[in-house]
Amino acid sequence: CRTLAAAFPGQVRFTSFGTSPEERPLPLVIADREGRLTPDAARTGDRAVLLIQACIHAGESCGKDAGLVLLRDLARVGTLPPDVTILFIPIFNVDGHERFSPFGRINQNGPEAMGWRVTAQNLNLNRDFVKADTPEMRAWLALWNRWRPDFFVDVHSTDGADYQYPITYSLELDGNLEAGLSEWTAAYEDTLLARMDRDGYPLAPYVTFREWHDPRSGLRNWVAGPRYSQGYAAVRNRPGLLVEAHMLKPYPVRVRGT
Repeated sequence: CRTLAAAFPGQVRFTSFGTSPEERPLPLVIADREGRLTPDAARTGDRAVLLIQACIHAGESCGKDAGLVLLRDLARVGTLPPDVTILFIPIFNVDGHERFSPFGRINQNGPEAMGWRVTAQNLNLNRDFVKADTPEMRAWLALWNRWRPDFFVDVHSTDGADYQYPITYSLELDGNLEAGLSEWTAAYEDTLLARMDRDGYPLAPYVTFREWHDPRSGLRNWVAGPRYSQGYAAVRNRPGLLVEAHMLKPYPVRVRGT
């Protein structure tokens, strides 16, 4: 992140938005083609703020690697999108990330080593968006309120079954957004599915079995409650995309798909 910011001064800034219980900084990359790297500057004119986070579960590292590759490539070829400020949190659970070993998610097909699911306080950040028990989450909520992002992406790896799809996803489409935003999100979903299919990465919704371990019981989807990331975004009336990379696919396939 520091190398990226040094290579593209004025367009990429590396900073932190808080401190963990073990006193590690919470990293934040801000990227903007026009150099609007503050909340006030990002809100001038008809612009959008995109917040992407990875490693809320630090063993699920696809988003960290994919996000850094994406920002590097966009900045290198001068194609950072116009009129969009990108906020990227490469590692949200920084203390869990530093419990780095081959045993963080032993049922996962790579990488060779990864972080841990919970924080130094043994708390799951992706159950804490409303409770705000953790200092990490309180810092995140302050970041949200400062920047007021228009769209939110949270990147995970699955815990569940074996699908044919390298990437599954979830969007809030069941009435827990304002009606106009629900319509916009449905149109976004159609475009997303078509473009990913065209690029050779067809998607499927992130689902679970009606009865655990029994695919014959049928599939179910759900409305995310606000303790979860995209459910919290919905109660703030913002579209949120949950990305779930398939843990059994090879790691390069998961990163590329993400």
